[in-house]
Amino acid sequence: MKTKKAYIILIAILLIFCLVMFLLFGVDEIKKNSVKTTIIVGNDTVWVYSNQKWNKVDYYDSLNWKKYDVYVNNEKSGNYYLWYNNEWYAFDNEKNAVILDGDLLAISSNIDGSIKSFEIDDIDDFSYVYDVLEDNNLPTNSQFTSSEKIVLDFDGDGVEEEFYAITNAFPMDFDPEKIFSIVFMVKDEKIYTIYTNISDNTGFNGCMPYFSGFIDANNDSKYDVILSCAKYSTAGVNKALYGFKDNNFKLLISNNK
Repeated sequence: MKTKKAYIILIAILLIFCLVMFLLFGVDEIKKNSVKTTIIVGNDTVWVYSNQKWNKVDYYDSLNWKKYDVYVNNEKSGNYYLWYNNEWYAFDNEKNAVILDGDLLAISSNIDGSIKSFEIDDIDDFSYVYDVLEDNNLPTNSQFTSSEKIVLDFDGDGVEEEFYAITNAFPMDFDPEKIFSIVFMVKDEKIYTIYTNISDNTGFNGCMPYFSGFIDANNDSKYDVILSCAKYSTAGVNKALYGFKDNNFKLLISNNK
């Protein structure tokens, strides 16, 4: 009888333990897996976050006539219905057309996913840029065809980080030995590389990087970086999403894979 009672107590303890573990971790995991967020970047890239994974969408019919928070040139434009026919068209609640004049970024989510607006500034202090050039065996007196800086609170800790994008791709009035494009973040005076491409100058090789957006796909107040890199002429634009984890940036998805 005592043995039977001990088994019952043991089973009850195990059930309580399993219930506590489920409440602590299982419910949270179910919530994470239920998040679905769609990101539209320009007219040629759509990514969907579902089951804690990113996937590329190649066919847009199922996305038509759904509402999105729409940003144009890094500023909130409104909440519109979008419809695709070689490019995205926007409509308000009365189905009146809305002009999208600029770089499009849109988000739709079953949670409070968000896009952070930002402003692009000129680089006024090149100290970190020189450090990065030296680390990549590039001359600190390198000329740039594009250089930009963005300041924002990227990881939700209340302290702003600095983001830099520098390149000498497509030089017209100078002839560098190396073509480079480098993107990095500065946090707590430490440099974290996001993207680096360095190659011999063979003409119009390389690409010109720029920031397309910062998104929080799962409402954890931590943002991922949408980076675009424009190739010469009509060769297209590479687009990629980078996440920051364990003090490193990791490629999450791109429009190439």
